[in-house]
Amino acid sequence: MGGTVPRQRSSVARQPCRTRLLPGDRRRWPSLLALPRPHRRSMALPRNLRLTAEYAELHCHTNYSFLDGASFPEELVDRAREIGLRALAITDHEGIYGIVRFALACKEKGVKPIFGAEVTLADDAHLILLAPDLDGYQSLCRVLNHAHMTNEKDMPALPFSFLADHAAGLIALSACERGELHAALASAGEAAARGVAHRYRDVFGTENYYVELHNHLRQADGPRNAALARIARAVGVGIVATNNAHYATTRRALLHHVVTAIRHRTTLDDAGDLLRPNDEYYLKTPAQMRRLFTLYPEAIANTVAIADRCEFALRDAQYEFPSPEVPPNHTPQSWLETLIEVGQARYYPNADDTVRARIAYELSIVRQLRLAGYLLVFRDIVDFCHREGILVSIRGSAPASALLHCLGLCPIDPVRHNLVFERFASLEREELPDIDLDIAHEDRERVIQYVYGKYGRERAAMVCEVNTYRWKSAVRDVAKALGVPREQAIILSKATDERELKELDVDGGGPLGWGQHPRQSTVAVARAAMTAVVTTLAGEEPASPTERSVRAPDSRLITLVPQLLNTPRHLSIHVGGFVISARPLSDILPIEPARMIDRSIIPWDKDDLTTLAEEFGINLIKLDLLGLGMLSLVSRCFRAIQARSGDSLALHGFEYDPGVFDSICRADTVGLFQIESRAQMAFLPRLQPRNLRDVAISVGAIRPGPGAYQAGSHIARRRAGLERIDYLTPELRPVLEETLGIVLWQEQVMQVAMIMAGYSGGEADQLRRAMSSKRSTEQMETASRDLVERIVARGHLPALAQEIKKMVAGFAGYGFPRAHAYPFAHLALISATLKLRYPAEFYVALLNCQPMGFYAPHTLIWDAYRHGIRVLSVDIQQSEWETTVVDERTIRLGLKVVDGLGSHAQDAIERARADGPFRSVADVVARTGLARDDLEALAGVGALLAFGSRRDALWQVGELAGLSGPRFLPGLAEALAETATLEPMTPFEETQSDYRGLGLSVGHHVIEYFRPALRVRRVYAANELPGLPRNLIVRVGGLVITRQRPETARDFTFMTIEDETGLVNAIVAPAVYRAHRACIRGEPLVILEGRLQRDEGWGGAINLLVKRCWPIDTSAVETIDPPRSHDFR
Repeated sequence: MGGTVPRQRSSVARQPCRTRLLPGDRRRWPSLLALPRPHRRSMALPRNLRLTAEYAELHCHTNYSFLDGASFPEELVDRAREIGLRALAITDHEGIYGIVRFALACKEKGVKPIFGAEVTLADDAHLILLAPDLDGYQSLCRVLNHAHMTNEKDMPALPFSFLADHAAGLIALSACERGELHAALASAGEAAARGVAHRYRDVFGTENYYVELHNHLRQADGPRNAALARIARAVGVGIVATNNAHYATTRRALLHHVVTAIRHRTTLDDAGDLLRPNDEYYLKTPAQMRRLFTLYPEAIANTVAIADRCEFALRDAQYEFPSPEVPPNHTPQSWLETLIEVGQARYYPNADDTVRARIAYELSIVRQLRLAGYLLVFRDIVDFCHREGILVSIRGSAPASALLHCLGLCPIDPVRHNLVFERFASLEREELPDIDLDIAHEDRERVIQYVYGKYGRERAAMVCEVNTYRWKSAVRDVAKALGVPREQAIILSKATDERELKELDVDGGGPLGWGQHPRQSTVAVARAAMTAVVTTLAGEEPASPTERSVRAPDSRLITLVPQLLNTPRHLSIHVGGFVISARPLSDILPIEPARMIDRSIIPWDKDDLTTLAEEFGINLIKLDLLGLGMLSLVSRCFRAIQARSGDSLALHGFEYDPGVFDSICRADTVGLFQIESRAQMAFLPRLQPRNLRDVAISVGAIRPGPGAYQAGSHIARRRAGLERIDYLTPELRPVLEETLGIVLWQEQVMQVAMIMAGYSGGEADQLRRAMSSKRSTEQMETASRDLVERIVARGHLPALAQEIKKMVAGFAGYGFPRAHAYPFAHLALISATLKLRYPAEFYVALLNCQPMGFYAPHTLIWDAYRHGIRVLSVDIQQSEWETTVVDERTIRLGLKVVDGLGSHAQDAIERARADGPFRSVADVVARTGLARDDLEALAGVGALLAFGSRRDALWQVGELAGLSGPRFLPGLAEALAETATLEPMTPFEETQSDYRGLGLSVGHHVIEYFRPALRVRRVYAANELPGLPRNLIVRVGGLVITRQRPETARDFTFMTIEDETGLVNAIVAPAVYRAHRACIRGEPLVILEGRLQRDEGWGGAINLLVKRCWPIDTSAVETIDPPRSHDFR
C-alpha cells in the first residue's frame, strides 16, 4: 500500500484501498532524508533462528481485494508452487472473501495455505493479521465482523481498542506504507515510530508482532528498511520481509494499474501517484527475495518461522446448526412425529397402507440421518407464513417428501404423483437434502426479517453473490481507464457480446467458438475475440461521428479485457440463501452489511459453501428462501376474489377449471407461470396437455434445454401416433408409461436402475448424480459400466443392458426432477384458472406484480384486450396508486404506471383527493404541490383529460407550475383555462405520448398506424396466418417484444413480434442472424420474411422461419419511440 489520501465516501461498490501510493522520490518525504543509510554488513541472527534458502510470502492480495489485487487465488497458488514458496498467505483487504477458492487450490497443488487479512483501523492505518491456529482464525473473524458491522457499508474501520481486546492468537505485521508504523516514521521520525511499535508489541506480544520490510527497488526503500530494522531491535520484535504482492507475475502489472484507475474512477494518464511506481509487486522467488534482503537474512528466515507456526486449516472451523424449539418432554424427532400425525390426518384423511408405509419409511430415514431439527426449522418458517397469510411452497427435490406435504410445505401429494423420496434424501447421500422455499415475492422481506429476529443478527446472515466482470462491463471499464470517453466506451462494449464471440471470424479462420478450442483457456479465446472486435471496428465504415473516434481503439484492450473477465467486482445478496447458526457466525466467518437495509451477508457464495462441504467437511447449512412473483400474483388474486365474492381459495386443494386445458392447447398462455415463453407456445399445441401430469411434462421438457426438448418432442410425436412407443421391456412400462417410453425425469433414471439392476434408492440417486453433466466423464463411464454389469447379473440379456445404458446416458445433461416440475405445473394451472374465471383480477394482479415473466406491460395490456377486458387509462380523479378492478370486464391503470412518479406524488395526490375531487388543472397544481416534471408527466399521458385535452393540460401546467401562495392570483386558473384552446393531439401523437410516459399504449397499437403501408407491401397481420397454407413465404410486421438466444439453442435466435391482432413467433438461423444482425438486435419495428411453419395435426402451432429482416419505414412520422423488447439469454 502507500500514501496518505484520506478515506472518503463513494458510490463504488467496494473500495478497500483508498490510497495514494508512496513514490520513491525521497525529496517528497523530508523525514526520510534524515534516515541513515543501511549498514553494508549483514545483521547478526538470533541464536534460535537458522539461515534458510526458503521463503514464504505473508502479504499477498488476490482479486478478492476488489479492484486492487489483479490475480485469481488459483493463479497465485500456481505461481507459488512453480517458484517453490514454503507457504503462501492471502491477506485481502477487509475480509476473507477468496479463502475457500484459495484453500482448495492449495489442497490441489500441495501449497501450504496461510489465512489472513489486511484490516483498516479507525485512524485509517492498515495492519496485516494472520491466523496461526483456530483461536487466531476466530479472532480474525471477530475483528473483521466488528469492523464491518459497526460502520457503514464499504467503510469498515476497526477501533484499536477492540483489536487489543481480541488480539489473542493473532500474528500481526506492520503492513505497508499505509501502516501506522510506516506512516509515523515518514511523518514524525524514528522516536514516534518506536512509540507506535511499543503499543502494538504490548497488544500482540514480542512473539506475535513483526515489523514488515519491503524492497520494491524504490529509492526510499533502503533507508526506510534500515530505520524499521532499528526500531524492531529497539522494541524487541522481529522483522519480516514481504513483497506486498498484488499479482502473480509481471504480466498482470498493467491490469493492476487499470483496476486501480477503475477503483478511483480516473484514467491511467490522470492517475498519477494513485498507481504503484513500478511493476515489482508480484510473487517473487525465494532467490529473488534473498537478494533483495541480503542485509536482512533474519527477515527472510522469519517468513519461514511464521509459516511453520501457521497450522490452521479450514476443516478446523466449527459450525453448529441451531436446535429448533420443541415443547417440554419432546425431542425434535418425537415432536416431528407428532406433527406428522396431525398433518397425515389433514392431508391424508383416508390414508391407505401405501401412504402409511411411505410416511413410516421417510420417518425412519429422517431418524437415521438426524434430520428432524432441520425439517422443524423449515416448518417454523412456513408456520409463520401461514399465520401471516403469506403464500409459500417448495421446489427442487423436496416436494418428493410426504413428510413435507404433511407439514404443509407443499400442496403436491408425492404419493399420488409417484415422486421418488430418494431424490430428496437417502442414507447413501452424504450431504443434507435441499429444501427450497418459494415465498410470495412482495412478502419475502417479512419472512427474511422473521428469520433474523428468530435467530438474532449475530447468528443469521444471507449468502453473498460475487458480482464479476462480464464482457460488456469489462470492455466499458477498461476503455474508460485507457481514456476512451464514456459514451464511446459504451459503443465499444456493445460491439459484441459473449454469445457472439463464437461468430467472429478471427484471422480468416472461421467463426470462433468456445467449444472449438478445447485446449484454449477462456482468456486466450477472449483475447482472440477482442482482437476481432478491435479489427472489425477499425475496418468498418463509421455509422456516426461519435463512432468514428472509436474505430481505432487502444490495442491494450486486446490484452486487458480478457484478463479482467470474471474478476470479482463487488458483493451482492444471493437470491435466497440464508445461513443460520447455533453460535455467533463470527466464530467461523465475518458478516457485513448488505446494500439493502436490514440485511447482512457472509463473505462466501453458494459455490464456496459447496466446496466447504465437499472438500473440507464443513456443512454450513443454507436455507433457500426464494421470492416468486407468481405467488404474489396468486395471493393478490385470492384476496381480491374473496373480497368481491367471498370465495376462499388456497394452494392446497385448488381445483382447476377444465376449460384451461383448451386454452393451453391453443398456446393462449401469456401471463401464465412457466408456460408463456415462445418455446412453450410452440410445444403446448403439440403435446395437447389435459391434466397436471401433462403440464408437468411440458415444464420439464422446455426449461432445462434442447436435450429435454428433444425428449419432449418424442413424447408429443408418440402421443400423436407419429412414432412407435417402445418401453424396451415390459418391466419398465410402469416407470416410463407417463412419458411413453422416453426418459424425461431424473426419478425415472433412478427407478430404471432400481427395477432392472436391483439398486437401492440411495444407490440409484448416486447413479443419477454420476450421470449428470456436472460429473466427470470417468465417473459417467464407471457408473454406466456398473449399471450394465448389474443388469446382466440379474439375468437380463447384454443387448438389453446396453439399450438401457444408452437410454440412461442420453438423459445426462437435461434430466429434470419430476418433484420440481409438479409444483410448478400446479402454479401454472392455478394461474390459468384465475385468468379464465377471474380475468379482471388476474390482469390487475399481473400488472401490479411487474416486472415478472416474459412480457412487458404493453404486451400484457394487449393480451387483456384480446380476452375481452376493457383497459382504462390513468385518471387523476379515478386512479389509485396501483391498477384496480372497475368491474368484471374493466380495469383501470394506476398512477404507479406513470414513468417518474414516486411515492411522494402518491402521497400528495391522495392527501389532496381526500378534500374532494379536483376541479381544474389549476386546482391539481395548487392542491398537490407537485413538481413541474410530475405534472407534465400526468398531463402527457392523459391523466388530466377531465379538464381538457392533453395539449391544453400541458400548456396550463407549464404556466401554473411553481406558482403558489400569493403568486397564485384569484382568477388566474380560469383565465388560463379559457385561453387554452390548443389543437388536440392526433391519435398517433397520443399513442407516442403513452409510450413515452407509460411504456405502453391504451386503445391504439403502434402498428395500426403503419397497417395501410404494410398492406401495400403485402405484409400479413398475425391473425391472418392461421388461414394460410404451410410452407408459404410470407411477410409479417410488428413490434419486437422478446428476443432470446439461449445458450443451448445452437446459436439460433428466437423472436416474438406483436401487432394489433396478436403475436408471431419467429426463428432465426445463425446465418440469417449474421446477415441481418443490426436489424434483428436493434430495431424495435420490423418486417420479417420467411417460411410459414405449421404443425398440422399437432394443434396447428405456427412459427415463421425467418429468411430476411428489415425495419418498418417510419419516415412518415416525426418520432417513434415504442416500448423496448424483453431480451433473454
